[in-house]
Parts: sequence; structure tokens; C-alpha cells
Amino acid sequence: MLKIQFKDGRSEPIPLIEPGKTVGKGDANDIVIDADGVNGFHADLKVEGNRVTITDINTATGTFLNGEKISGPMPLGAGDVIVIQNVELEIVEDDLSGGGKTLVLSGTALMVLGTDSWSLVAESGPEKGQVIPIMDRVEIGRALECDISILEPALSRKHAELELIGSDLVLRDLGSVNGTYVNAEKIDEVKLKDGDRIQFDKIHFTVSAPG
Repeated sequence: MLKIQFKDGRSEPIPLIEPGKTVGKGDANDIVIDADGVNGFHADLKVEGNRVTITDINTATGTFLNGEKISGPMPLGAGDVIVIQNVELEIVEDDLSGGGKTLVLSGTALMVLGTDSWSLVAESGPEKGQVIPIMDRVEIGRALECDISILEPALSRKHAELELIGSDLVLRDLGSVNGTYVNAEKIDEVKLKDGDRIQFDKIHFTVSAPG
């Protein structure tokens, strides 16, 4: 289960459960930010199953996700940071909810490579910090036959693929229902760079370039 909390620890984390939570200056909100420039109802957190999205409610000062001002609904996952008028909120995962594996690796994803290879670094869940080397073509999705199988119901069976083209690593969405995001922007196909942040629903990876 995902939770939201103030980064300064001023209150206990709040579970993100259906139908969702509101953020704003008024006491009617689930998450109250009493600061100048914060609207009475500033942002809406919508929860549908395992999918959590945030929407700015047409505010003048805006809502920022991972340093970028949002203009429409954006998916949230563990590790995301929301900023409203210099107040930081972070999304965390409840470690007490399970401990079962999120990732199942097979095929090329299990190959042991040196530092001269592209790789993904898992950012959350039981596999946090795990390095997944990438070579040739790697398929990602909920299906167990994928090279990287992510056991999350919000992912499509065949969700995305990574392909090495020369010295470049390219990420393609395979027509997934909930989309593939790089640096909080939905993509169809993109050439990745070192440090890019890939998001599949609430699962996040950091891209590590060779060298």
C-alpha cells in the first residue's frame, strides 16, 4: 500500500486508499497545508485499485511533481515527491504490506554484465537497489514470459520494451493501458539517458549508462 507523508515528519503517513485524498488549506482536506498561496482545495489524489494519480485543481501557484509543474492527472509511485508552495510531500510504500517479490527476472535480464552495459536500478519494493543489466532486447510486462515481469495488476501483459540500438538504449511503450513514463512524462518511444527515471505504474527504475 502506498502512503503520503510530509518530508519534515510533521504528521503520521496517510494511507492512499479509495476513493482518494484531497490536499489544501482548508480543514476539510485530508492533508492540510496552511501556507500562503495554497488554495482551499489545491490538489486531488485519486485512488483506483493500485493506481494513484494527482491532479492540480486549477491553482494559480501550481502543484509540482519531482520538480515539474503538472498540467493534468499524473501517476504516483513510491519515491515521488510533491511540492506545494515549498512544502514537500513524499509517496512511500508500506513495508508491512507484504514482502513478496515484485519483479521476476528471466532471459537477458538475468545475464551478468560488467560496468560497460546499460542497466536499470530498482527504486522501491523488496528489490530496491537491485541492478538489472540490459542487452539486446528486453520485454517488460505483467506476463511471466517477459524478461522483466512486474507483478502489478496495473501493468499490461506486454507493457514496454527496451532495445539496444548501437550504443543507444531505446524504451518503447507497447500500447499499454496505463502508459509508460520517463521523468514523469508519458512516452511512446524515447532514447534514454543516464539518470533517467522510468515509471511503470508505482514501480520506478533509474537508468544507468555504461562506464
